Amino acid sequence: MNEALPERDADRFLRMARAEQQGKLTVYLGAAPGVGKTYRMLQEAARRKAEGEDVVIGVAETHGRGETQALLAPFEILPRRSVEHQGHRLEEFDLDAALARRPSLILVDELAHTNAPGSRHPKRWQDVAELLAEGIDVASTVNIQHIESLNDLVAGFTHIRVRETIPDSFLEDAELIVVDLPPEALIERLRAGKVYLPDTAGRALANFFTPNKLAALRELALRFAAHNVDRRLSSQLELSGERADFVSGERLMVAVSPGRGGARVVRQAKRMADLLHVPWTAVVVESASARGVAGSQREQLADNLALASSLGASLMTVAAQDVGQALVEQARALRASQIVIGKSRRSRWFEWRHGSVAQDVIRHARSIPVHVVPLDEADEKPVRAYDPYSQRDNAIAFLAVAAVVGVLYLLKPWIAPGAIDLLLLFPVVITSMFLRMRAGLWAALWAALGYNFFFIEPLYTLSIHSPADLVTFIVLATVAGVIGALAGKVRRQAETSAGVARLNASLARFAGLMGALSDRDETARVACREIGNLLDVQAMIVSLEDGAVVVRGNEDFAQLEMVDETAARWALEHGQTAGRDTGTLASADWQFHPLKTALGTMGALGVARSSNERVIRPDDATLLASLVDQTALAHERLVLEAEARQVDGLRERDRLRGALLGSIAHDLRTPLTAVIAATEAIPAEGAYADEVRIARSETRRLQRFLNDLLEASRIEDGSIEPKWESVDLTDIIHAVLRDLRQDRPGSRVKASIDEDCPLVQSDPLLLRHVLINLIDNALKFSPPDSRVDVELLLHANALICRVADRGPGLPADQHGMFDRFHRLEGSDRVGGSGLGLWIAKNFVEAVRGSIAASNREGGGAVFEIALPLTGVARLDQGADA
Repeated sequence: MNEALPERDADRFLRMARAEQQGKLTVYLGAAPGVGKTYRMLQEAARRKAEGEDVVIGVAETHGRGETQALLAPFEILPRRSVEHQGHRLEEFDLDAALARRPSLILVDELAHTNAPGSRHPKRWQDVAELLAEGIDVASTVNIQHIESLNDLVAGFTHIRVRETIPDSFLEDAELIVVDLPPEALIERLRAGKVYLPDTAGRALANFFTPNKLAALRELALRFAAHNVDRRLSSQLELSGERADFVSGERLMVAVSPGRGGARVVRQAKRMADLLHVPWTAVVVESASARGVAGSQREQLADNLALASSLGASLMTVAAQDVGQALVEQARALRASQIVIGKSRRSRWFEWRHGSVAQDVIRHARSIPVHVVPLDEADEKPVRAYDPYSQRDNAIAFLAVAAVVGVLYLLKPWIAPGAIDLLLLFPVVITSMFLRMRAGLWAALWAALGYNFFFIEPLYTLSIHSPADLVTFIVLATVAGVIGALAGKVRRQAETSAGVARLNASLARFAGLMGALSDRDETARVACREIGNLLDVQAMIVSLEDGAVVVRGNEDFAQLEMVDETAARWALEHGQTAGRDTGTLASADWQFHPLKTALGTMGALGVARSSNERVIRPDDATLLASLVDQTALAHERLVLEAEARQVDGLRERDRLRGALLGSIAHDLRTPLTAVIAATEAIPAEGAYADEVRIARSETRRLQRFLNDLLEASRIEDGSIEPKWESVDLTDIIHAVLRDLRQDRPGSRVKASIDEDCPLVQSDPLLLRHVLINLIDNALKFSPPDSRVDVELLLHANALICRVADRGPGLPADQHGMFDRFHRLEGSDRVGGSGLGLWIAKNFVEAVRGSIAASNREGGGAVFEIALPLTGVARLDQGADA
């Protein structure tokens, strides 16, 4: 049986699998408009197309530049979706058409673009995210001023605030390609009219396109791209499991120590990080000696960590015995380019006895630069806490050695002299294993002195006359000291490992408990109970509901004091830690930590301690951060599960509704057929001739509606597939006009058909149903003396069919007009069941087409159907794959 993969390896393989399923995003990044991003993107796309890739253009903004326009020639260009907004016709990227076409690579220019109202997504980058989720590669362009995190910085020196921004997280996995152009060259292009029109160019040169501003934007673009490359390299190394000892990007690591001098080191590291514009991490090494410092310096260590966190550092705690080596190893793990550490001015004698962490770091760092910040001795000298067990351990060590010496002295006549010194090592090893290392070293000293006093001539003195006895004494003392030190070191390492194991076990148990809960109140109660036990604190979870702060998880504190409630509200609204021991509302009794996730702030964890000491001890800072993250993820999971249940309910409701509609259509077909036969048998003559003609027309319309409803329900359920064949849309249009009796002289429908229209691969029956619905609606909702225009024309790589009337038009808010049972409220186009456009949309999408609606200039509505010319070939290729 194969051994289970380690958890880290399993997570790595899961991330690799998810990355394989996603499409790849390539973004051409520029410092300003006009540097040639679209041109470069089209050039690279042409190369990939020449290599055999299926490349399609979704959006390519040439801005009238002839050289860029010429690059569009070899590509298939998806037709854009027309959107009417405030009396203007807007051309937007057609996401549905792109998903139906499903190319290997699609070009979607201007990633930060804001879509027209009524679009599926408000931002174009969200359209791109949906394409990537479907496994489609995307290439796009963006300028550096559209990056969310740089928005304020750019506005600060350009005095122009860009409203269209992209979240940094969206570009984390993107391949950034910087399209660079020196400021002087870009200004020359602007003056030559290659970027803006002359009037616009003059204003741009005076405001935005100045050499200094362009140089600053260029630097930002290069730094952002370099940071992106470095982050992607780190991610790839983590996914591959490869250990890299090289450093390719700048990042700082600062060693945080107790004492006021530690704050000085943190501030120095912050200044360096700001100067280099790099991320930085504050690291604390928890060793046995570090855990022994006095309480005041433990408090100062907590303040230093809080300072580092407030200045933007990531916090990390490492358990180790060799502090210097642990810091260097952690720097290599973080791929830090520089280490910042403090060093007090000490005498050589002090450093010889106690060592120097800074010197150890320099010795082990090798290729990593180390910045040493000088500190005052009073700030750096560690103050040891009084240990009541130290004297006890020393006494036990003395008694253990005395007992062994006494036994050996009594058994001296029966023991070989050469074995006595070896037997005296026994109490040294025992005391080092079960007591502190200091006790083991004292035991080594007592053993050596006892051996000299009781077993070396002259007896009962500390004098040694024989050189052989002197050598034996020295060897015994040395070996006993080394064994004592090694045994004590092993014991401390075992204690450290046991502490790390307990911490990991606690986190694993907490995560397991959180993952098994499905109720918000129960999740809060269990989280507060476990966090309280692990950190020895009181805990609660607060959230904002209808503007009020609601407490969960702790029945003893159902109501908060005014100061505590204000701190909780601050943490919830600002997403920052607030309350006791923080820089915000420190007079509160509780300390609140926001539960931040990708969905927003899920609430805040409040912790409090009854004593006057800090709410969170320095040893527990890292543990608390992990518990906060786990609690936030648990609440996020509850929200996602609730949404999933809601989606399942809606899906089941739609399924039942579709089944009901299908059943109704089936049940009405037989009686409706009899009614149609009866009306056709009645002569349309005499006094009731008009009524008979109306009855015939309405029964035929009802029959078409029921047939459409039945077919649409079957397609939505996946129980029917379009019958693909070569279709002449001209024949279908003429057949529809015959069905509607609009092929006679004086008919209201006028057909305009392009002579160059080719055949398309589609289902003629479904297209016929769609056109009957659209033309019949146009006749119904337009004045009796007005004309309905049906146009068929070839556009790019699609066949376009338009149905336009002169009726009242569509309402301003057209969102959801193709949804089932959606009726056009606010317009004169009301009445009916609200199924006609939904049926048309189902049929058009079934044949890999798209449908859109807009208002017509001069009044009326236009419905446009776009059918791809290569639909069936693409479908077959997908099936073979």
